[in-house]
Amino acid sequence: MKRIICLILLILHLFPLAAIAGDNAIHSAEIAAPNDLASRATIVDWNNKVLREGTNDWVCFIDNPATPDKDPMCLDKPWMNWAKAYMSKTKPSYDSIGVGYMFQGEGPTSNTDPYASSKTSDEDWVPGVPHIMILAPNVSEFKGLPTRWQDGGPWIMWKGTPYEHLMIPIESMKK
Repeated sequence: MKRIICLILLILHLFPLAAIAGDNAIHSAEIAAPNDLASRATIVDWNNKVLREGTNDWVCFIDNPATPDKDPMCLDKPWMNWAKAYMSKTKPSYDSIGVGYMFQGEGPTSNTDPYASSKTSDEDWVPGVPHIMILAPNVSEFKGLPTRWQDGGPWIMWKGTPYEHLMIPIESMKK
């Protein structure tokens, strides 16, 4: 028994659980976007603690442990600006096209209200599917694009709000 305890202590000393958990968290972020991009991105947790410094301008968030669905994401600079504005409920400001990846999808979300926290009978809730997100500094560029996710192709999410963006599903969502 003493040998087993010593062996366990040695293993824990050589391979701390925090490092294993950190590697899993980093992996959860890396699978949100194309490998070449994500493998060089800065990885952060949902408290903005840097888990790994990157060598490109991308930031990837780990899967949020506080949510039941997989929701890691990788964002470029315009999307990081957008995310900070969204979190503080202010208007985002960016002057170039932005790209964000959520290859693992996310939980069901309102298509019309950026801050809806639960489904209501009149909300148009989008099931979580893998997708790419596009920002345009001038949302008039999105004019004429559909707002219905049920049609199976790209659509505008949160139209008419400061957080309006183009959603591009990776798999068909046609209903």
